[in-house]
Amino acid sequence: MLEPRSDNGPHVKHLTATVGTESSKQRVEETFDASLHRITVLTKQENVRAIQDANIVFLAMKPIKRAEVFAEPGFKETLRGKFIVSIMAGITTKEVERLVLGGEPSDSETPIQAVRAMPNMAARIREAVTLWTGSIGTTKRNLKIASWIFSQVGEAYEIPEGSFDICAVLVGCAGSLLLLAIDGLLDAAVAEGVRRPEVQNLVVNSAIGMMKLVPAGDHPGVLREKIASPGGCSIRALLELEKLGVRSAFTTAILAAAEKSKSMSSS
Repeated sequence: MLEPRSDNGPHVKHLTATVGTESSKQRVEETFDASLHRITVLTKQENVRAIQDANIVFLAMKPIKRAEVFAEPGFKETLRGKFIVSIMAGITTKEVERLVLGGEPSDSETPIQAVRAMPNMAARIREAVTLWTGSIGTTKRNLKIASWIFSQVGEAYEIPEGSFDICAVLVGCAGSLLLLAIDGLLDAAVAEGVRRPEVQNLVVNSAIGMMKLVPAGDHPGVLREKIASPGGCSIRALLELEKLGVRSAFTTAILAAAEKSKSMSSS
């Protein structure tokens, strides 16, 4: 529930979360023990109850489970009139509208208020990059609320829905691909007799520092050229990666993820 907006955004009065099992409920309550006076944790059997008093409803289930959740008696009916924020991967705002209306015609005077968003795991430390887009008819007030919500856990960017799938997988998947690369670098250290914990921070912090040079104005290709001095170690390593087709492998992986994202609303 929200209290009236201030200059800095809405004040969150209370949060209600639903989870799948009693063990998950206990884990969430333990995590937020200090804030339980403002948080209610229920199990999925009480989804409708959780929605009834809410101003904003987050849909955060796995996309494959959406049909099961929306089939719960009273679920989609209770959602109508609420501001819906979906972070279901690959699910378009049109699909959200279809799920809520259940095949009934849309009321043009009171359109579904929905935002589709994709944050990443760095939200845990308030360093996320979140992409979001609103459905046609979503009010400016609700769009501002969505932007404010996601800015609390990092940077938030509104983008057209037509670009959402490729951009979302870049935000959601690129981190895991880069982590795979870092893991490979650490394997090399182990192969040379250095313990992984001894160099993990060196590699990670070095990568973070280099990545920060890009938004500061340096193009990745230019940076790579600056580092790879003639006859040096870096150019030899880069040539090995090119020989192995690593650059095209990253491209192919992201394109495959984007195609999967595009297909999820129809599956």
